[in-house]
Amino acid sequence: MKKLLLAVAFCMVATLSMSAQETELSLQAKAKNDMIALAQAVNLPENQHEDFFRLFEMKYEVLDNKNLSAERKIEMSRVIEAKIRGTLSPQQMAQLEANPELLNRLIGKKIK
Repeated sequence: MKKLLLAVAFCMVATLSMSAQETELSLQAKAKNDMIALAQAVNLPENQHEDFFRLFEMKYEVLDNKNLSAERKIEMSRVIEAKIRGTLSPQQMAQLEANPELLNRLIGKKIK
């Protein structure tokens, strides 16, 4: 009986662990897709790819957090937008602003 309970508990822990890893990979995949889309849209230099990947990864982690209020998530969108605007050149920013759908996706703003 003890072995059976131990086996069931182990299976539950393994399932929860796999679920957390899948979410992590999913967030990283979304962040990488955002970085690639930005790189293609504004001809992003190779040395900035990792920086933007980390920024977008942080964005998805925050937006995925169920415990944060809507105000905190809106503030995260503002921070992301400020970091993008502060990093890109005016020409790159103009290219990005020409594609508002992509800009809204990158900063985490919902399109209404």
